[in-house]
Amino acid sequence: MKIQISTDYAIRILHYLDTHKGMHTATDIADAIDITYPFFIKIANRLKKQGLLSSVQGRNGGYMLGKLAHEISLYDVFMCVEGELQISHCIQKGVPCTQGKSRNCKLHKAWHTLQSKMIEEMSTQYIADLAS
Repeated sequence: MKIQISTDYAIRILHYLDTHKGMHTATDIADAIDITYPFFIKIANRLKKQGLLSSVQGRNGGYMLGKLAHEISLYDVFMCVEGELQISHCIQKGVPCTQGKSRNCKLHKAWHTLQSKMIEEMSTQYIADLAS
């Protein structure tokens, strides 16, 4: 399993804003984390929609964190960009287990445990923790 590149960059955007206090332009942030301006805007729009990023329009405008860095978990960012974590269709809500009987499927429990641990771990890691 691999997270999407947009999730990786979303975390980098928020980390940059946490470690470089104040307001920054889209161009400055995109250059600092080495992504294109259009890709930055695409990711920034998702982060803004969820309140993780804030922006001010105008000549002296720019971007800043929408919440405090110790309030933004890596799972918040993951959910914002990728949606709910589903490591296997076997445990996806509303989808029958690959074996057709989720109660008897030995993999079902293993996938569920692994997914729960991944969510728990990402939920306890915050953008502020990345600066330490």
